[in-house]
Amino acid sequence: MGLLDLPGELIDEIIDLTLPDGLEGFVLSCRAVHQRAAVQIKRHSRLKRLSRFAARPANDNGKCLFLLHELTRDPLLADYVRILNLRRPVEARSPSSLSEEFRMDDDTMERVKTMVMEAEWLEQAGIDVQELWEKMMEEDDADEDASSAPLPPFNTVALLSRLLALETLQLSNNWAELTQASFMTVPNDDLLVYMLEELVEYSVAHFGSRDALLGKLQVILPFMAAGQSQRAALQTVGPFLRLPSLKEFFGISLVAACDSFAGTPFEWHWKDDSALRRLELAHCCMNAEGFSAFLSHTPRLEVFKYSHETKWGGYLDDWNPGEFIVALAQACGSTIVELCLTVDDLSGEIINGGSSLLGFPKLKRIETDVLIFCGPPIESGQRRGPDPYVPPGDIPWTEHDIPCLGSMLPPSIVEVILNTEFPKADTVALRSLVKNFKQHKEERLFDLKDVCIRQYAGVSAGGLYGIHGLVRVVDGSENGRLRRPMLPLWKRDFAKRVGGIAYS
Repeated sequence: MGLLDLPGELIDEIIDLTLPDGLEGFVLSCRAVHQRAAVQIKRHSRLKRLSRFAARPANDNGKCLFLLHELTRDPLLADYVRILNLRRPVEARSPSSLSEEFRMDDDTMERVKTMVMEAEWLEQAGIDVQELWEKMMEEDDADEDASSAPLPPFNTVALLSRLLALETLQLSNNWAELTQASFMTVPNDDLLVYMLEELVEYSVAHFGSRDALLGKLQVILPFMAAGQSQRAALQTVGPFLRLPSLKEFFGISLVAACDSFAGTPFEWHWKDDSALRRLELAHCCMNAEGFSAFLSHTPRLEVFKYSHETKWGGYLDDWNPGEFIVALAQACGSTIVELCLTVDDLSGEIINGGSSLLGFPKLKRIETDVLIFCGPPIESGQRRGPDPYVPPGDIPWTEHDIPCLGSMLPPSIVEVILNTEFPKADTVALRSLVKNFKQHKEERLFDLKDVCIRQYAGVSAGGLYGIHGLVRVVDGSENGRLRRPMLPLWKRDFAKRVGGIAYS
């Protein structure tokens, strides 16, 4: 029996089952099927338009509630939305034509309310669903009033629990309204944080089943802008980081630091580890003490990229990349194959510089600023910064004492990129770092293919430090068109991946 010999009702059922991914190919298989699938094609086209709307940044207020409303109209939308972008666009745009009519219809809003309140995971968590709905409406009212301060994103969490096919998430800017303190009480008395924790707990418990909430989420993109005045605690995204499906995390202006001025250390209070393989953090403010608790729970991490930025209010005016590298190596050095460490803005000094990368035995590619090494090594006992110290009888460390970078690298290394502001800065340090690369290449770095110096606004470093056939110098600023924080090659790739970096 051929396909077209089947009863029409059965063919309709087969067509329905091809949604969302198989419909287009199936209806094009023959004219008869295409004609019979007119209703499904119209439905498919509408759901694809909605999924594209969900995936792009927009100036619309109430985007989450709108999508919840659309889910009540057609639950199959949950299988179409693979990307959810709740962040404001880097460049201002006009709002799209979101319909506001559904908010004015009591029956429509009642259906949205019923869908939200009947969620099984909310019942298991013992959450007061009436209180939740009231919080969602308060948030939506605040979204509509441009003069109101943003409220915690209850609608976001409610929506996330419905999108079973979601793979990539970019949170809204008002996620920063969550605070470090709200995550630190156990059991948690903050309703939104408790909701988020319980949603992730439910997801972890049901991971692998078809209806696992957030069970396909693989990538989280930034929700913050860059700049000294911008910051959000890394802890505010902590629950997401334990999702078994999550493989890549990109962040901007996140803080996880602990010193005399900054008290926002990250705490890992879950029994399971993170499944992350890629972690990229730009314009962030973290130190070893504040960040180690997270690093120690990333046993599969392969790619780590970080750029440091001092935050307003005394957040790490002085930074210790030496301790940072040691903490990273101790936690996950055995798995990392690509490492980038750069500086966006540092108001103070390097307390201790990097002195060894031998704790990364599988490392193949590294990109770093010369500044990362411009401080005494930890093993010297010396330090710079607000509490400088030189052991009695020792000669104070200088940039002349920096060893060749080749001596710090493991034999696995293939590519090295050094960023410099030569000749305005780093002159002595740069000379020290590249002075014996050729020797180390011949004696132990047999896989090394390329050493590139990226200079800001020029290539004059080539005349002083170029080693023919090994070290090359390029203008990393595109003839001065890019600002200094975008000198690192990895930052440009980062900006493309996350849809641009907004500066404040």
